[in-house]
This record gives sequence, C-alpha cells and structure tokens, in this order.
Amino acid sequence: MTDTYSQTEETLRAWLRNVGFDLQQPVRPFHTQLYAELENWIISQDLQEDELKRIWMLLSACTSAADKWYPHASHQLKRYIALSTTFLLYVDDKVEQEPENILTDLQRVLSGAYNGLHTLKCDDSVVNLWLELVATETGAFYGPYSTGVITKGRIDFMLGNTIESSFAAGLKLPAKFGQRASIFVRDKTGAGEVYAHFIFAEHLVEESRHLSTYVPFIACMLHIIDDVNDILSFYKESVVGTEANTNIMNRARTSGCSPHDALRQFCGEAAETMDVVSDGLAGKGVTENLWKNFINGYIMWHICEDRYRLKEIGLAMTVGQDQ
Repeated sequence: MTDTYSQTEETLRAWLRNVGFDLQQPVRPFHTQLYAELENWIISQDLQEDELKRIWMLLSACTSAADKWYPHASHQLKRYIALSTTFLLYVDDKVEQEPENILTDLQRVLSGAYNGLHTLKCDDSVVNLWLELVATETGAFYGPYSTGVITKGRIDFMLGNTIESSFAAGLKLPAKFGQRASIFVRDKTGAGEVYAHFIFAEHLVEESRHLSTYVPFIACMLHIIDDVNDILSFYKESVVGTEANTNIMNRARTSGCSPHDALRQFCGEAAETMDVVSDGLAGKGVTENLWKNFINGYIMWHICEDRYRLKEIGLAMTVGQDQ
C-alpha cells in the first residue's frame, strides 16, 4: 500500500473513532423484499435500454440506503426514498458521464417548474418518473414544511447539476471566498437538506409538534450529510480517482494546502458539527433516536457499498456483512 493509500486509511479510521462509529457492529441485512418490489415496478415502466442499464447499476445501493439510513420508516416510505435516491443518483451519474445528454432536460425543469412539477415532460423518462414521484407522493409522508423543502430540494439539485454539466471541466473559483462558492454548489448537488427532512416523517414525528425541536439543527445536518459523503468518497474520487471539482479538492486548491490536509479539515469540522447536533437533540426522545439511527446507518452504508471502494484500504464491516 502506498503512502497515499495508508495516509487516507489512517485519516478515515481516526475520524470514525472520533465520531464513535463502531466498525464491529452488525450490518443491517439487505432488504430483499423491498428490492424485489422496486425491481418489478421499474420493469413495468417501459424504460429505454440505456435508462434501465443505469437504474440497475443503482437500485441495489439505493434500496440499501433507504433501509439503513431510515430503519424506522414505514415500508412505503422506504420505497419512496429508495426510488427518489435512485433517480437522484441517475441524474448525478449522467451529469458526470454524459452532461450533453441531460443538460436540456435540467434546463427544461428549471424554466418550467413555476407551472408545477406535474406539468413537465422531459426527454429522459427517468427524470419524468422522478418529477412525478416528488409531485404526487411527498405530501403523503411529510408535513407541509418538509414537503416544501423536499420539493424545493429537487429543484436545487437540478440547479447544482446544471452548473456541473455546463462547466464539466471544472469551475474556476475565486481565490477569495472560493470555498464559499464551492459549498454553495455542493449544498445543491448534495441534497443534504432533503435527506435531513426525510428523517422526520409524519408517521414518526408529527411536524406540527416536533418541527421546533429539529429545525434549528437542519443547517448542521445538511452539512454533516454532505461532509460525511465527501469524506467517505475521498478515496474513490481523489486517491484512485481524478475528480478535481469536489468540495475537498476545491478547498485544497483555493487554500493552497494538500488534498489530505483538506480531508483532515473536513473530518474535524464534521466531527464538531455532529457533536453540536447530538448535544442539541440530547433528551429529545424520538427525534434524538431518529437522528442517531440515521447517521449511524449513513456511515455504515458508505463503508459497505462497493461504490466507495473502501475495502481496498481495509475499511470493512465483516460482522453480518451486507452482500
């Protein structure tokens, strides 16, 4: 193992210890029933061959995400979140790999959203399925505020991806405030606010009673969600990969530090922010438990998913390993 590999492993292991994540805990087993239902539904949608190919590459991981991140959610809500995440990553991957084939649809959504998501028709059938899902099912699971945030978050995500697809070679960030510009785009493409609100479903914590408990911490949560993903994606993106426009790499470039120094900064900031949320929700009953279960499952999922290639540097969960 090279110094770069071992340095990354050491940094990530230290961060996992710092945030109290137990690599020896049992992994939540794969939800085969949910996957089978989603598979059958996708087949029934008569998608194009290239669209199906992308979906099949994502569906297993997204099924696992819905179940690991939101273990207390109802079966129907897990279905909604799994589909929503599949469609989100579908767009994300297509922006990275074929920006010229998705940009027109993204622009179509953005320019026509004022008429309502349900009125839009895109060339890509998967984008249409995503719009329909958000427009017709979100309000069945969430209160008015969360429904608004989740709907807005989809538009934010497409705004961020419009920037990424329009400037695929990389954004030229200003030396001063470049980090803020990078975070601005990252907040949109990360959809952290959406996934924070996914935690607080109406059947678990009624919005009218509990919104004041968790809404002060949503800003922290969305940054934790983005930062954890950036931290655990660093190996695949910036060690074995060559992505130069990630949030960590943008910080390294604009700050004049090494990528590993930037990674360590992110690790420290994420740990501190997680402490703020944990302290703020301490003693808040179901709200505290939902957050704890979410962040534990969120980290677990990243480690277990082959997408992040962390087994290559020895980060794995061998007890009850999710196959």
